[in-house]
Amino acid sequence: MELILDERTIHVTVQYGKREKMVLDVTPEGLVTAKVPKKTPEADILAFVKRNKKQILDVYKRLENRVVITRQKTYEDEEKFLFLGRVATLKDLLPTIPDSEEETRSALKQFYTSKTREIVKERVRHYEGIIGVKSSGITIVDSPKSWGTCNSKKELTFNYRLSMSHPAAIDYVVIHELCHLLHLNHDRSFWRKVGLYCPSYKDLEDYLAQFGGVMTI
Repeated sequence: MELILDERTIHVTVQYGKREKMVLDVTPEGLVTAKVPKKTPEADILAFVKRNKKQILDVYKRLENRVVITRQKTYEDEEKFLFLGRVATLKDLLPTIPDSEEETRSALKQFYTSKTREIVKERVRHYEGIIGVKSSGITIVDSPKSWGTCNSKKELTFNYRLSMSHPAAIDYVVIHELCHLLHLNHDRSFWRKVGLYCPSYKDLEDYLAQFGGVMTI
C-alpha cells in the first residue's frame, strides 16, 4: 500500500490477522507496517495510517539527519547492528563480548545463525500448513547473493542474516521459498501464489533491497 504524507511517498506493509484493533509499527529504518484485523477495508487502513502520520514522519526526519546503521562495523560497545529489524548493540546481542574482533565476529555469526534457524523453522511450519506444502529440510547458510533458495528435492536454504530483518520480511522470504515447492520458476503463477499469502511482497522486496546492504556483521 502506498500513500502520500506531507509530500512524502510512504510504503505501508499491511498484515491481516486475528486481532481486534489496528496497530502501527515503524522501524528505525523506516519500514511501516499496519497490523489490522482480517477484512479491514483499505479506506479504514489509510485513515488509520494518516491519523498516525506524526509517528511515521518523525522517523523519516531522523533518517534524513543521520545514518542509523553502517555496513562496516568497528565492534565498539555502542556499534549498531540489526536484529528483527530493530537497532541493537553488541551488549544487546551477546552475553559476553569477546576480546578480539575476529572472536566477536564469530560469536555474532553464531548468534544470528541460531536465531535465524529458530525463527525460520517456526515460520516454515506455520506457512506450510497455510499453503498446503511440505519441505524436506531446512539449512541456514552464509550466502552473499540470496535470502533463500529451494531446489527440486524440496530442500530450503535461508541466509543466516535473515534474522537481522523485520519479521514481515522474514515471512515474505519463507513464503517465497515455500511457493517454489509449487512453482520452481518465477512465472506469473508463482507470483500470484506469493501475492495470495503475502500481498505486500513488493514492499518487502524493496525493504530487503534497500537495507540488506547494512545487514552485516
